[in-house]
Amino acid sequence: MVKVNETILSLLKNGTSLNKVSSITKLNKSTLYFHYKKLFGKKNKPFVFLFKNKEERGEFLGIFAGDGSFYLDKKTSHYTISIATGHYEKEYAEFLKKAFFDWFNKRPMIYTSQYKGKPSCIRTSYYSKELYLFIKEYLTWSGKKSYNICLKELDLTEKDFNRGFLRGLIDTDGSCYIPKNRVSFSTISKKLAEQASAIMESLTNSKPKVYIIKGINEATLYTVTFHGQPARELIAIIKPHNQNRKLE
Repeated sequence: MVKVNETILSLLKNGTSLNKVSSITKLNKSTLYFHYKKLFGKKNKPFVFLFKNKEERGEFLGIFAGDGSFYLDKKTSHYTISIATGHYEKEYAEFLKKAFFDWFNKRPMIYTSQYKGKPSCIRTSYYSKELYLFIKEYLTWSGKKSYNICLKELDLTEKDFNRGFLRGLIDTDGSCYIPKNRVSFSTISKKLAEQASAIMESLTNSKPKVYIIKGINEATLYTVTFHGQPARELIAIIKPHNQNRKLE
């Protein structure tokens, strides 16, 4: 167990951010936060959920299903929920930052990850067991999340929720190709691909194509795709927030 010396104690008492203290002392932020709670009580405000409607709730869950991750630090009991956004998608990362504050009344932590010395992705994160438990009310997965995550139950009559959920999926793991009027969603979760396909069909009355790519020693990739007018109709219905997911 790391002992809190006078330098660390002074920094914490003076209100220095955990990021700054971590940089100065080279200690992990989760370790610092553990001692912060012991010294001063819980730093985090109670987590609240302020979704205005089912569509916003569905959108958040779609975002997590598409590009979210979960980690439990058993030493500190921290539940970390993160959304990874490509570094080139800075506008969408800014949208997430504002939307998350509106939805949870709490500013998320923002980190930029590096790959080979260059920025690779922007992580929007929270420490929150409450948020993890909320996600698990609607989504299910076992082992590695990306392999089998899906909605526990899909109700095609819940148009608002499904529209938001699909928006979240397309904004994170989707793609649009303007020259061919193509919109796609790709995943290695077979069940999630089936759910996305069913939602697309229910919202547009058009059946998407599903392409299956089996890699050698790799997971099977499922790509759910619309071309032409159905693709344009779908984008008009879900109204993506990610500027890279619009056919215009």
